[in-house]
Parts: sequence; C-alpha cells; structure tokens
Amino acid sequence: MSCLQRMKNVAYIPTELTCDLARFIGILHGDGNTSYNRILVSDECKAYHLNMVIPLFQRIFGLEMNLFHDKNRNSYYSHKKNKQVYHFVTGSLEIPRGSVREGLFIPNYLKTAPKEVQAAYIGGIFDSEGYVSHRQAQVSFFSTNLELMEFIQKFLEQQKLKFSFVARNRSKKTEYEIHLYGRENIRLFLEHVPVYHPEKVKRLQDFCLLAKDPCSPSCKRCQLSVA
Repeated sequence: MSCLQRMKNVAYIPTELTCDLARFIGILHGDGNTSYNRILVSDECKAYHLNMVIPLFQRIFGLEMNLFHDKNRNSYYSHKKNKQVYHFVTGSLEIPRGSVREGLFIPNYLKTAPKEVQAAYIGGIFDSEGYVSHRQAQVSFFSTNLELMEFIQKFLEQQKLKFSFVARNRSKKTEYEIHLYGRENIRLFLEHVPVYHPEKVKRLQDFCLLAKDPCSPSCKRCQLSVA
C-alpha cells in the first residue's frame, strides 16, 4: 500500500455520541455485520446506501464505504475494511462481532443518552428493520431481541405515543412486535424519530404521513379514518 493510500484510509474516530453516530449504531444493530476488520451494512435498496449509509459513514469517520451488488440475493452491501473503525465499533461502541443482531444488547451509553440521541438510534433501527404498511396507517418494529424492543417501548412511552406490544411464539424464538396505528399518532412518532430510508419515506408519503408539500383538502387518503 502506498503512502497516499494509507493517508486515504486513516479514519477519524469520534470522541462523543452524536445523533449521526447513534443512527449508524442503530443501522448496524438492525442489519449489520462486523468481521475481519470490516464493517458491513446490507439492504436491498441502492438509493438507501448511496444517499444515507455511505454519506453517514463518511461524515462520522471521514472514509468512503464501498458498495457491492449481490445479484443472486438481490441485495446491496456497503462495506469498509479499516482496523481503526473496526476496533472502535466493536470495542468502544460494544457492537457484537459477526452478525450484530445475534449478540445484540443495548449499551449503557445509549440507555443514558439524551432523547434526541436515542431518537436517532431508533431511527437507524427503523430505517434498517422497520415496517410501513402498504394498506393502512401503520408502522411497526419486529425483533427477537427483547432488550431492544423494551428500549423502544420505553422511548415511545416517554413520548406518550400509543402503540401495542405483542409477543408471538415462533418455532425457534419468541418474536416481539411493536405497532403504531393512526395518522396523528404516526405523525407524532415521525416528529420524534426521523425516517430516511427512501422506500419507507415514499410509502409514508403515499399515506400523507410524511409529505414534501402539505396535502390538499381533497386528498382521499387523508380523509380515510384509521383507528
């Protein structure tokens, strides 16, 4: 490796927990992998990688991730191999090695973080693993990790949002679900937890839950009554 290449691969290591860093932790907790000095994020949406994941990583660490398209799995992977970042992520940030969700737990620094930092973290979780219904005003979280879901539950309760918490016994593990219904309730959720995944943003806009411009009085979707 040349001297210039080494300089390009020198990372900036954060010294404080910003909203950007918290969101990236949420993305990794949702669907990340940390192996062999490499940080990897997977998602089927190319625009999500190009417009969100890669710029976010560059803002935090000063490095550009690579993008790989796995045609067989119809998925994209943002990835970066860097020892500094890897040891910071798996050490200081306490993110599990390997498939992150397998050993996932909520570190104390997130439990005691300010509301806006926790909101950014939950936004990262939602971008990577959240669900927006195609048929009604509904957003949901799904996970087999009880500690993660209880963390989200506590945050939603503190913001006085209405939601349901369900545990379903599957063949191997119990799956936990959090569902938020109703336009005003979801709009309040989005005021607290920004969502940036382009496909989810589009679906929210289709239901006029998140719009670039105010809805017209004749908008049929806004006239729908969803409990």
